[in-house]
Amino acid sequence: MECIVLAPPDAQGRQWQYEIENLGEDWQCTLSFSAEQAALRMQERADLLLLLPCGESRLLLDALRTKPPLAPPYILGEDAPDGPLMAAEALPGWLQGQRDALRLPALAEKHLPAVREIATALLRSLEVPQRLRGWAFLPDMCALTVVHPPLLCDLRHGLYPLLAQRHGMTATGVERSLRLCVESTWTHGSLAALERFFGCSVDPEKGKPTNREFLCRVQERLTLSMLRLM
Repeated sequence: MECIVLAPPDAQGRQWQYEIENLGEDWQCTLSFSAEQAALRMQERADLLLLLPCGESRLLLDALRTKPPLAPPYILGEDAPDGPLMAAEALPGWLQGQRDALRLPALAEKHLPAVREIATALLRSLEVPQRLRGWAFLPDMCALTVVHPPLLCDLRHGLYPLLAQRHGMTATGVERSLRLCVESTWTHGSLAALERFFGCSVDPEKGKPTNREFLCRVQERLTLSMLRLM
């Protein structure tokens, strides 16, 4: 868990860093004393941003609301989009609650429409059959993995249930429909586009990519496209 703490340059920030890193070996904390420094570190990927009371926190929050990163973290602090600051020991339970409730970081919705549009064009170029049920949710699914990459870590307990919730399906139905889309695209889609897109990333013994392989490659391409536009 990559955590950034934006704090005034005093002992308070260091205390937060120690408390967060004491949560376990999976927790890593980076301390920042300026909005610019915190923003740069967020580009490297962060799961959680904690804003301690200081003028720099307000500057960063205003900047993030105007132009959030492509994959924003959960942000906690005074007037922060995901809620108020809480004690370090409460963070693991809070994050698990967010995952269980299928809640994305609040700012993740900002870029969804643009990513969804690019995803639709990309899927059309691969000749994903639009007659299949999966076409109704596939652009949204691909876009969600761009604005919140952790969804790719556990498809069955994260991404599939989230899409089921958003599109009135079951998680099993989402998984099955995605698989049919992938198989049909591999069988009937544009061979030239598939070779250009997937290259040697697919196990030749399997022939077709797994759902996760397909989504990861699409996510990589969409992320690059969006970063060029931002």
